[in-house]
Amino acid sequence: MAYATIADLRGKWSTEGVNLLAWDDAAEAPDETRISGALDAGAAIMDSYLGRRYKLPVLAQPDAAILLRGLCCDLAVGQLANTPAARNEIIIAAEKAALAFLRDLSEGKATLNIIPSAEAGTPIGPDEPVLIDDAGDSLRRRLRRL
Repeated sequence: MAYATIADLRGKWSTEGVNLLAWDDAAEAPDETRISGALDAGAAIMDSYLGRRYKLPVLAQPDAAILLRGLCCDLAVGQLANTPAARNEIIIAAEKAALAFLRDLSEGKATLNIIPSAEAGTPIGPDEPVLIDDAGDSLRRRLRRL
């Protein structure tokens, strides 16, 4: 799933910066395919972390969507800056921060504001009891028959 567009990437990291990182000398223009590939790679990295706790594709509320968009842009610019000459401290720090936050999300130390799916039903509050109905044979019943 695409969390960010090329326009988002250029908006966050500047058109000049993105064009410089994706410059194709033969075409004398930025390689848009390479930029799209970097965004796809960033989204794939994000899904590998988000998939541990959230159903993919992640349908986030607007505030979480802004967060995911920024994370994807930071990971994508890290993908574009794939040579030592292109990588600078700002890009490295942004990529590390994005990965650290994704790690926190996957470990439950952080959370996203997620739109529940239609089949999720009515959410319950933290103080409401949860009843679990086991239609099958319970462990206690099976042990009694031994």
